[in-house]
Amino acid sequence: MANANPQGISSVFLSPGVWSDTPGGSFSVNVMVNLAPGQNISGIDVKINYTNPQQGEIVRVDGFSYSGNIFGNEPGNFLSQECVFPIYDIQCPQTTDYQFGWVHFSELSGSVISGPEVGPLFSIHFHVDGSGTSLIQINSALLPNPGSGSFPTPQFIPVTTQDGIFSNTGITSYFQYVPLDTPTVVAGHDNRFNATGSLSFNASYTEIPIASYVWNFGDGTINSTSSPMISHRFSSTGQYDVNLTIVDANRNRGSTHRMVMVGPALGALLLTVVDLHLTTHAGVNVQIFNLTALTPFANETTDLSGTVSFENLLPETYKLTFSGQYVTYSSTTESIMAGWTTQDTIGLKIDTPPPPAPTPWYGNIVFLASFAGAIGVFCLGLFVRWSRKRKKSVGTGSHLKRK
Repeated sequence: MANANPQGISSVFLSPGVWSDTPGGSFSVNVMVNLAPGQNISGIDVKINYTNPQQGEIVRVDGFSYSGNIFGNEPGNFLSQECVFPIYDIQCPQTTDYQFGWVHFSELSGSVISGPEVGPLFSIHFHVDGSGTSLIQINSALLPNPGSGSFPTPQFIPVTTQDGIFSNTGITSYFQYVPLDTPTVVAGHDNRFNATGSLSFNASYTEIPIASYVWNFGDGTINSTSSPMISHRFSSTGQYDVNLTIVDANRNRGSTHRMVMVGPALGALLLTVVDLHLTTHAGVNVQIFNLTALTPFANETTDLSGTVSFENLLPETYKLTFSGQYVTYSSTTESIMAGWTTQDTIGLKIDTPPPPAPTPWYGNIVFLASFAGAIGVFCLGLFVRWSRKRKKSVGTGSHLKRK
């Protein structure tokens, strides 16, 4: 199956993408990554689903391998999750991790892989139990970039996914789509619709060629082609019900449809502000400018976690400035991609405010003063008592003398 890779956007895809075999047979699904130029990854987290709710068990997993994948056999590699029912149950906390119809695998590498690079992530071996169709879909694909430089920003890189299909009976209409220059489908940008997974078989499991593909994109556009691939651009945001009808050489027909969400051709920016010791800081004033403008069009302040965000940005490059109490004024630029949130960590010189002067402690003085006062009162009492005794003694002595 053709693998479209938008410029600057990586993809995770299933190879070859279309599988067919008779009951009792087997096949392998290779999960691959096409890492775009300028992108770096240090791990993977991919979840696969192969169930089909409308049918019983068509295929089942009987083998799994990640040996020789894109990360090689580096000693620093760490297996985080290996959830392959009913074979491996290693670190499987999610409900659907270890059950029929799901495969969840994640690995962290001791090295960083840089694009452009195409390589395997892992492979799944299936046994064919029956006749029918099973969609083999990438439920999620996370490719972490550890970041680089003095202030690395770990984040997931933009990635598209492409699924696959197994079928060995009847006529099956199937398609998938991928944006050509954005991570998600957005208005005003081209998307490739791919129906090479549509298949038709007779009762003897012999494949019948597909003669025509009729596309209804749900926006008033209808196209009929002999090719399984076509490009389409949605002019407005919204949800579109895209329908595909195929006709084989024997005039058998099959149809399917998928809902396609179309977002605005805008991006977002999420920044984290730290000092030179990598401590996040709240209260930093962040202004964002168009490159040719002298005044900012938005102004935000970092929150308690040191982050600030700007939404609904046109895809272009912006200038940002940073200021505030104890903050050395600085600036940087950030490029925005439509349909994606750009993340970055900004390191600033932030002087630590001087500690407040300690509150004077008068406890000892008060104690000494109180103690001295108490002694004075005690001594005064002794003096008065002595004076009274002396007067009494003198008075008694005089009386005896006169007598």
